[in-house]
Amino acid sequence: DDERAGGLLDAALILCADHELNASAFTARCVASTGATLYAAVNAGLSALQGHKHGGSTDRVEALFGEVEAVGDATRVLASYLRHGDRVPGFGHTLYPEGDPRGRALIARTRELCGESGILAHAGDLTAAAESALGLKPNVDFALVLLRRALHLPAGSALTLFALGRTVGWIGHAIEQY
Repeated sequence: DDERAGGLLDAALILCADHELNASAFTARCVASTGATLYAAVNAGLSALQGHKHGGSTDRVEALFGEVEAVGDATRVLASYLRHGDRVPGFGHTLYPEGDPRGRALIARTRELCGESGILAHAGDLTAAAESALGLKPNVDFALVLLRRALHLPAGSALTLFALGRTVGWIGHAIEQY
C-alpha cells in the first residue's frame, strides 16, 4: 500500500523493459519476422526468458540468498560455489564489466525504501564477498530478487517482474520488425 513501493516496482518494470538484442528480444523478433501474431512473438520471448542464462537466473539467485541465510556466512557460501566450479548467480554481466547499471539503480532504490533490514544486510554481505573474492558486482537478477524479498512479494515474483517489464520491449521489437 506504500506509494514508494509502487514507485520501486515501476522502476523495476522500466529498467527491465529493453536490453537491446538479448536472447529473448532476438527470439521475439525472429518470430515476428515470420509474420506470426504479436501474441506468438511475446510467447517466444517468454520461452527464451525462462532459461537459466537469462531471466530464469532469478531462481538461482533466490537459492543463493537462501543458502547465505541458512549458513550465515556469505564468504563460505561463495567459496562453496567456486570449489564446485559454479558461476555465482546474480553477479557479473558480460556487457557491464564495471557493474550492471540496472542492478545498481534497483538496489539503491530498494535501500532507500527499506533501510538496512536483515534482508538488505545479507545482500550487502553477499555483495561485499563477491566483489572482494571475484571482482564482480550484482546484476539486475540479483536486484530483482532483493526487491522481491524486501517487499515480501511471493516466490517467483522476481522473474514475473522481469517478464512484465520485458514484454513491453518485446512488443516494441515486434512492431519494429513488422
